[in-house]
Amino acid sequence: MISLRSARLRKGVGAVVAALLVAVSAAPAAPPAKPGRKAPVKRAEPVQIPVARALAPDEFADAYPTHVAAGQDLQLHPENARKGEALALFCQALLAEDDADTEKALARYRKVLELDPASADIAVKVALELARRNDVPGAIQVLKDTIKAAPKEVLPMILLSQLYAKQLKKPELALKYAEQALATEPQNSACYLAVFDLHLAASDPAKAEAVLDKGAKVGSNDGKFWAQLGKLYSRLYFKEDWSCLPEQQQKMNGIYRRAAELAGDDPSILSEVGDYFVLSKQVKEAIPYYLKVIASPQAEKDLLLSNTRQKLARAFIVNQQRDEAIEVLEKMAKEDPMRFDTYELLGELFEQKGEFDKALRNYEHSLLLDASQPQNYLRLTFLLLQMKKAEKAVEIMKQARKRFPDIPQITKNLAVTLSQAKRHTDAMTTFAEAMAEAENNHDDLLNYEFYFQYGAAAEQAGLTEKAAELLKQSIELEPNNAAQAYNYLGYMWADRGENLDEATEMIKKALELDPDNGAFIDSLGWLYFKKGEYEKALKELQRAAEVIKPEDAVVFDHLADTYQALSKTAEALNLWQKALALSADDKEQADKISGKIEAAKQKVTSGPPPAPPKPAPVPEPSDPKN
Repeated sequence: MISLRSARLRKGVGAVVAALLVAVSAAPAAPPAKPGRKAPVKRAEPVQIPVARALAPDEFADAYPTHVAAGQDLQLHPENARKGEALALFCQALLAEDDADTEKALARYRKVLELDPASADIAVKVALELARRNDVPGAIQVLKDTIKAAPKEVLPMILLSQLYAKQLKKPELALKYAEQALATEPQNSACYLAVFDLHLAASDPAKAEAVLDKGAKVGSNDGKFWAQLGKLYSRLYFKEDWSCLPEQQQKMNGIYRRAAELAGDDPSILSEVGDYFVLSKQVKEAIPYYLKVIASPQAEKDLLLSNTRQKLARAFIVNQQRDEAIEVLEKMAKEDPMRFDTYELLGELFEQKGEFDKALRNYEHSLLLDASQPQNYLRLTFLLLQMKKAEKAVEIMKQARKRFPDIPQITKNLAVTLSQAKRHTDAMTTFAEAMAEAENNHDDLLNYEFYFQYGAAAEQAGLTEKAAELLKQSIELEPNNAAQAYNYLGYMWADRGENLDEATEMIKKALELDPDNGAFIDSLGWLYFKKGEYEKALKELQRAAEVIKPEDAVVFDHLADTYQALSKTAEALNLWQKALALSADDKEQADKISGKIEAAKQKVTSGPPPAPPKPAPVPEPSDPKN
């Protein structure tokens, strides 16, 4: 007898009633009366109305009384009675699961299987629970009974195969049941997966490939089947760097294109196809599939739509279609204005296009939405430095340091930013703090790059001896990666006219590591200038001016100084004018070049200085003999 607690409707009761009604409806009707005879008419018995009484506290109202025997004409057919009992037990198992009573649920499910061993889903459920309890033999027996009762159900075969392979380490039996499943349902991708995994586990890729090739010949009209087949081919063919043989890629291309043809408007399959072409470095091929996902009505207002738009934007970027990527991302930002990574990507694209103001707005918006990542501060800071807005960059890095006080990388970047803002004392103090923080927690920060940046800041602060010491530390840590440090140290000495022989050695080592670096070539030319070797200087500086793009004011200034030293004032004036135009954002440098221009003009207008008077001839000494 089933008691309802507090008359509360429990999960699954409705299903029980519905199932039982179905079973009852299948019962045979009462036999009709024989012709020619009237059915007997019973006299109405007087209705006995029981005297009402209160229920005892431990009694319950019986919603489903079972003690009254049904009439002969209401008895269920034995087969239907068995099904009805199985359904009732199934619902009781669901209720037990709802109460987290796994023991009772398992017992009910096992009774269901006794009444109906062909219930494949329940058999798998029971087998999994038994395997979880380390009763693998019991799980196997349940599955075998179901396979015998329902020989066309492949799920029990696949699970049985896995139990033999993973629990009992019997690959031959595992393969037997996996292949039985495949033979039973050759258009089920799960069957191919089961056989494929067993061959791979046995280190037999040839047989694994043969199974997939068999699936490719089946001719399924299900796009999901082909997409799953493509995934298995990808597992087999792709190396760690997502490369494969050309013929393998051609085969996979055909599989995925077939999946897309049969997908219709299914956005999940189309998205998988696009992802495959991106991973296989055929990004251009992915774009049409991502566009179909976006156009699919099924993808509307779906997370898949937002993710696909971003993948489409990145595909456009790889394909050098920045404007198309920007269009997609701006639409994403309009529809989902709270997604910070959209603004990050937009900022990167505008930065690549040189539209720094737009890049700045997007980076600022991204930081406003997500201030939890240090990279968001750094990205914005580097852009501000490019835009010659060093003071604002300092403000951003100070905010970052306040938010991430335990990250020495932030402190180091604040120091670099202070140096760029020409706040040299603060920069040197902050570099020292970053070094102390790194020594305590993150000594991996103290690499050759750290000492190079620290040394450059010291040079900018006028601390040349400190700068030389730090730059030499950078070189000692990684001499093969120290081209910048070699060049910086050599140029610093050359510019000051100090240690010119050692400066020559430093700059030449930099050029050995990076022979086509225009800045290094300029350093060599300037070194020759400082040594008074003007023809050599002119040759190297002209080469540097050709290599460095965009044009650089310092190189033109050096060239002009060299022409002036060679008494070619007109050429020098022309180059200083170019240098001045390129120095609009650097007042100190512009003032210095303007002074040189004025001095050269005065020299041209005043003409060459008069030649000094010839000294009077010295009388020859007289011969003492005369």
